[in-house]
Amino acid sequence: MNNRLIEAYTAAVLEFDFQNAAPASLPPASDAAEVAAFAERSLRILEKSRGETLVLFGLGNGEHALALAAGLPETARLVVCETDPATARAFLAANPMWNAPDARTVVLADTSPWAQLYILAMSGISPDKAALALNPSLSEETRGAYRNLQRLFMNAKPHQAINSSYLSHVGVQAPDLSVGVILAPDEPGLDEFFAQFPDWVREVVVLWDAEQAPGRDFACAAPIRQLAHPLDDFASQRNRMLDGCTGDWVLYLDGDERFSEDVWGLLPACLLVKRLTACWFPRMTLYPDETRCKAGYGLWPDLQLRLFRNEEGVRFTRPVHERLTGVEGRTALVLDAPILHYSRLTKSPEALAAKLKRFDAASGGGISHVLSDDYPTIARDLLSEATFLVGSLSMLLLEENPA
Repeated sequence: MNNRLIEAYTAAVLEFDFQNAAPASLPPASDAAEVAAFAERSLRILEKSRGETLVLFGLGNGEHALALAAGLPETARLVVCETDPATARAFLAANPMWNAPDARTVVLADTSPWAQLYILAMSGISPDKAALALNPSLSEETRGAYRNLQRLFMNAKPHQAINSSYLSHVGVQAPDLSVGVILAPDEPGLDEFFAQFPDWVREVVVLWDAEQAPGRDFACAAPIRQLAHPLDDFASQRNRMLDGCTGDWVLYLDGDERFSEDVWGLLPACLLVKRLTACWFPRMTLYPDETRCKAGYGLWPDLQLRLFRNEEGVRFTRPVHERLTGVEGRTALVLDAPILHYSRLTKSPEALAAKLKRFDAASGGGISHVLSDDYPTIARDLLSEATFLVGSLSMLLLEENPA
């Protein structure tokens, strides 16, 4: 049982302590008999389920986690999901054997429930191999959030989207995919951006933030169609881009984003999943170099709804941090196909500051962005990235769009 990802991720989150963070305020002590009964009941459920992992949602006052650890079978592990870093920090300080290398008892800490879901899945923990328990010592104001996380974990269906090219006896038609992008003419790394697209893509529809498209060609295996309109707000610009896409499916990216060559090779497998309407991808912001990425506090998985059926009624809203609306039905969270975000590596601090000022202006003064040099990060190789040799993408299927 490998807890390396959970241990490293939690360590990165807890090492980054925001200034003036409120100290942990634990719920009152629980009745000892109630704690013992809860532990006995939960461990019996684990035994009957023949699961490998017991997942406890919320540390609460810590007593229930310790009682479960005391009776944990030698062949099982205990993972506690905690969304308050201060609570996790205090608990681990008092229980240093937890989260040690090769420990069977670990705390997964992050403020983001999506990070919790992703880390559980990437660590091989799935509902069919785990027993779940909601900590009874949680306060009323936090119980609902943990119950929602537990429900989300239970309802997410693991799925392997298999690369159909391995099925040599089956003739598979290339997916009808348009890629859309809005670009500024001075965006750095445009040659690398266009070079990523494979020849099976129907078209790359580029909407330039300009009066007219720049007069230069780009090496790209897919056909490029260039449009131009000065940026007014981001939703309007995205909708103009969307109107130019003619494929049955649309994928949109920014100029500082890439998929790896392996992910591009596997991406058609997503479009073969029955009843699928859209895919969410984690966005991996590389920082301070290509070997590390931002993590914790919503910086990862930074879920992006980028691949969707090109249907009437699907439109972008909000002038800044635009949101895609009108997507209904089954969606998928793709675990191991990260959007590689190069913004902090390709843009100068001055260019980044100018970009954020433009975001502020597009919001009409409603949003103020701040750029920092201090972020929690983890080693990139801790997070799964699909390879073409494996031949599939790991997904979690959801019957409803989480947006």
